Amino acid sequence: SWTSRWVESKHKSDYGRFVLTAGKFYGDAEKDKGLQTSQDARFYAISSRFEPFSNRDKTLVLQFTVKHEQNIDCGGGYVKLFPAGLAQDDMHGDSEYNIMFG
Repeated sequence: SWTSRWVESKHKSDYGRFVLTAGKFYGDAEKDKGLQTSQDARFYAISSRFEPFSNRDKTLVLQFTVKHEQNIDCGGGYVKLFPAGLAQDDMHGDSEYNIMFG
């Protein structure tokens, strides 16, 4: 289950909720499932830990895919890499991060 890997922040009570779905268009209904925001005009905050690694003397490549299905005028998404000590259930916009892109 995706909920065993991903932690939704509880820092604010009005964060939107994520759902697991292939969305409105897909090639394979099961294989194309991913996390989707479920409510328009909301802030979202979710994180997942990964095993420590070193990219010393190597290029680090970070990648994510966005599929926009909502009819809204503005919005956006980004990815942040946080230090290992992040309190995931209290993550928010001012949480310390190492890298941000999106």
